[in-house]
Amino acid sequence: MYQRKSRLQNLIILLLDCICITVSLMAANYIRNGRFFSSDDIRMDFGMLLGASLTVFLLMNLFRNLNRDMFLRGPLHELFDIVRNNLVLFAGAAVILYFLNVLEGYSRLVFFFFLIIDCALMFIVHQLWKKYLPALYHYFGETRKILLVADSDYALPLLEDVRNMKDYSYELQGIAIMDKDAAGSDFDGVKVVANADTLVEYCQSASLDEVLVAVRGVQTAKMDNAVEMKDSPEILSVMEILAEMGITVHYHIQVPQLKGAQQKVLSQFGRFYTVTYANRVVPVGQVLLKRMLDVTGALVGCVVLAVLTIIAGPLIKLESPGPIFFAQKRVGRNGRIFKMYKFRSMYADAEERKKELMAKNEMSGFMFKMENDPRITKIGRFMRKTSLDEFPQFINILKGDMSLVGTRPPTLDEFSQYSPYHKKRLSFRPGLTGMWQVSGRSDITDFEEIVRLDVEYIDNWSFGLDIKILLKTVLQVFKGSGAK
Repeated sequence: MYQRKSRLQNLIILLLDCICITVSLMAANYIRNGRFFSSDDIRMDFGMLLGASLTVFLLMNLFRNLNRDMFLRGPLHELFDIVRNNLVLFAGAAVILYFLNVLEGYSRLVFFFFLIIDCALMFIVHQLWKKYLPALYHYFGETRKILLVADSDYALPLLEDVRNMKDYSYELQGIAIMDKDAAGSDFDGVKVVANADTLVEYCQSASLDEVLVAVRGVQTAKMDNAVEMKDSPEILSVMEILAEMGITVHYHIQVPQLKGAQQKVLSQFGRFYTVTYANRVVPVGQVLLKRMLDVTGALVGCVVLAVLTIIAGPLIKLESPGPIFFAQKRVGRNGRIFKMYKFRSMYADAEERKKELMAKNEMSGFMFKMENDPRITKIGRFMRKTSLDEFPQFINILKGDMSLVGTRPPTLDEFSQYSPYHKKRLSFRPGLTGMWQVSGRSDITDFEEIVRLDVEYIDNWSFGLDIKILLKTVLQVFKGSGAK
């Protein structure tokens, strides 16, 4: 799944700037008049002053995004831009108040204090935003892990451009150099992780969301002796496999520069223009709705989890000594490793005994399933039948490791046996329930059928589809056949 670059980051800093303006006006008025919203002059209307200021500021951002290059500006440049913008804001608000014939009701000192306070406050907020934004991306798990794929001619300029972008939503995983074997070496401070022969193998096992490809085409001679550049068949076949894995591919293309038309509409990484290939391009709004649904559902689920822990915890420990919760490493979105939590429904030595029972596996493929599994405790069997053992996964959903609806995360052993096509089912955040769980989970014994249903869900995903799956899951839980 590929999400077009969100403008949420710009909207947040715009909102913070509006808050700075409001707070600064209140502070300036308090310093001058001893009150936040009024003065001794009855002609003074704080609401009109604030409205004029915010209107001018929003219009300034409408015609020119004031914070577009904020992350490329140094502290002095940032301060200069803030002072300039505040002077324009002050002049514009004064003009509006003048034409409304109310300018004389406002103290000049209020305007003076406002300029000083707002410049200082905006500068501090912008510096803090630039400092802590990367940490926020990492904390919420929203960074997109990207691999650079280039030949020797493009490798250095591509790496420099990606670095200079200062786009903190990307996390650089390494670089693959296609025309020489430099794997394992260091290239300008970035690890070379693969070459042409090992690129597919690396991408299959690595945690990757996107790949940026920049390689020169192959020269071919036409009949009129003209030289034409064509895409390399080798790189095209590699891109086909990466797309099959569900990895978003950005492919560098040559774009002619026209002096009469300076602006171009394409995906861009510095000087490199790309065509983006993805199995699914989704609107940002639907992604935000999905995450809001996840957080809301997880909060409710965690409240229920607290009650269940008090009731079920002692019963679990009485029947089988050991921890109440079971944590297992699973493979999440595009190969990310995380710990998935469940109520312990098996005896403590269940993982060791699994090897003895593999011959009785009822699933064809990489997953393990056994109807009368002797490792399951009595309380565990009841919790599984009613899906109560799944409630600790609401913690995973709240953390962002999982979603309410998605594809079930495989174990490390299962993932190690995946083909490129199987990895596509991990191109979505894993879920507590999903398409195959509500399509007769107990009747499906073919792993390939599960993969087909998961890929069908990814290719046709919408927020409405998630709601339908959640409703079906609730119905199945009440029937005693909950998601697993």
